[in-house]
Amino acid sequence: AAAMSGDVDARYNLGSIEGIAGNHVIALQHLLISAKLGCDDSLNYMKKMYVDGNATKADYAAALRGHQKAVEEMSSPERSEAKALGFAKIQHVI
Repeated sequence: AAAMSGDVDARYNLGSIEGIAGNHVIALQHLLISAKLGCDDSLNYMKKMYVDGNATKADYAAALRGHQKAVEEMSSPERSEAKALGFAKIQHVI
């Protein structure tokens, strides 16, 4: 239910479980969705599947493009500033 509701970690977990079980087609579906939502672990898992021969170059390329797009959409000057300040300093401001 969580994966269907858009929980990125749940999608990654399902993809990992399916991959370990040998259900690579289903694993790829879950991992591609979560990679396109910016999940680094999913992208890395898809790379491993590609290297191991369980995913195509096109599968990995689609995941990489989607991941990059998600990361670009999530970046902003405010986020960069917050990262530069560090979490501890931000807490003092709030």
